[in-house]
Amino acid sequence: MAMLLPQCLMAASFNIYLTNPTNLEKTDEPVVLQLDEYEQIKPEQRAQLAVFLGKEQICSQLDDLNGDGVADEIAFLVDLGSNETRKVTVKTIPDSKRKEFPREVNAQMWRKDKEKKTMYPVTEASSTKNDMYNQMHHHGVAWESDIMAYRIYFDNKQTIDVYGKKRRQLELEACRWYPNDEQLAAGFGDDVLRVSGSVGVGAVKPWNGKKSVHLTEFAKRTQRIVSQGPLRTICEISIEGWQYESKSIDMTVRYTMYARHRDCQVDVFTSVPVDTLVTGVQKIKGAELYESADMVGAWGTDWPVNDTVKYAKETVGIAVYMPQGKAIRQAQDKVNNLLFFSNSPASPTRFYLTTVSMKEIGNPINNASLFFDYMDKWKANCSHPIIISEKKLAPKAEN
Repeated sequence: MAMLLPQCLMAASFNIYLTNPTNLEKTDEPVVLQLDEYEQIKPEQRAQLAVFLGKEQICSQLDDLNGDGVADEIAFLVDLGSNETRKVTVKTIPDSKRKEFPREVNAQMWRKDKEKKTMYPVTEASSTKNDMYNQMHHHGVAWESDIMAYRIYFDNKQTIDVYGKKRRQLELEACRWYPNDEQLAAGFGDDVLRVSGSVGVGAVKPWNGKKSVHLTEFAKRTQRIVSQGPLRTICEISIEGWQYESKSIDMTVRYTMYARHRDCQVDVFTSVPVDTLVTGVQKIKGAELYESADMVGAWGTDWPVNDTVKYAKETVGIAVYMPQGKAIRQAQDKVNNLLFFSNSPASPTRFYLTTVSMKEIGNPINNASLFFDYMDKWKANCSHPIIISEKKLAPKAEN
């Protein structure tokens, strides 16, 4: 007689239908399921979940965002043709049947030990002062897909910097943002943007009435790696007790990057309502700018670092798109092309950033006009996410 398993160990599953609501093809499109919404799966079963398209198990990732030891989300990528619907099954499976998938993203933080003249990996670091920039290798948390890499400066700027790649591969584990001569000769990428005190691409900053400024006056600042893959990285910078708009504010800015993507999703959370925040892109030297109510961009060429002998000028395109009517207005200050937004605990802001580098071998985007065309297509994709439903949607009526 077969042994009956305890209820908590019995296999569990649910089906969902994914629909592309656009006439555009969607490739490597992220799907994120909030596991609290699926009562079929008990919290103690979540660690055993896997995702299937038909009979094929595909790469998925479980993430614990609130740090309670239980996965909150499961994420995976799918391809969907124009107006296509596909059925997906999410179910518990034993470890023996779990397929191994390669890691396609990477996130890292390295803290310096000045006495031993070494460095060691960490997943979180905090300080009550503006003193972490030189305590961290590559000056803060960094993450990458095989196309692009980003880092956040661990200082009052909190600026996002960019590492562009020549060919598709993970590189940060080997070069730690600073490739040596041998790695450069082997085809590694490098830093492609000199951000100085700007927003770089997608940093969140306050506004003093005339320009974006740095985040000073705070009780504690933290950088952390929430997730390191294999399919997406999630990195955060948090400010506690930030004094702004005559308020004490806790703010977390979360950057999520998916495998096979050059763009990042950005989520902004605040403990109290904040009236005026800005994000956007820096005006690269000689930049051509894209300006609209919900999207800003820049295409230009400049030295990426202060060393103008060893390094050549780099040409890049950077953009930020803020959907769902969250952007209040668009404007410029001396160094940035900005979008303004407000934020509250009940209404977190989500926006997206992206970068194209002329370093990329075979990339057809090689001028401002083509980059701005790419931005329009990217916006169209971001603004029409996949529809997730428990029942198959009826086909769209023909016009």
